[in-house]
Amino acid sequence: MKLGFSAELCRGMHQYSFFIMNTSFISSFSEEEFKDFLKTAIREVLTEEFTQIRPASTNTPLGIKEVAILLGQEISTIYEKTSKKLIPHFKKGNKLYFDRDELWEWIRRGKVKTQTQIGGEAAAYLLSGHKSSRNKNHKT
Repeated sequence: MKLGFSAELCRGMHQYSFFIMNTSFISSFSEEEFKDFLKTAIREVLTEEFTQIRPASTNTPLGIKEVAILLGQEISTIYEKTSKKLIPHFKKGNKLYFDRDELWEWIRRGKVKTQTQIGGEAAAYLLSGHKSSRNKNHKT
């Protein structure tokens, strides 16, 4: 469809103003902020596509690329963790497979306790009658 001169001019002006607006948006970032912005945007797009391709409820094993996206880590990091047996996985021939449920359980096992939880556990331990090792050597 051929546009008239004024329609093409309007479209061109709109594209130019969009470009200027986006350029000023992008130039407001430092180089490091822009890299982080791109990484986050790409990760979100890939995660969204991954979720659409394979729903979370399937028992289909995950591949290394899917695990890297899911965990937000580099593929090389996942390979390193498998070689050190730090992440649950299966190996058949030269292929690595991962179970989604096992990965979530692995993540949950690494939970860091809050100061409140640690303080509560310490208080419960002391109140339960356990004495510290310093008191064992002290004679009364």
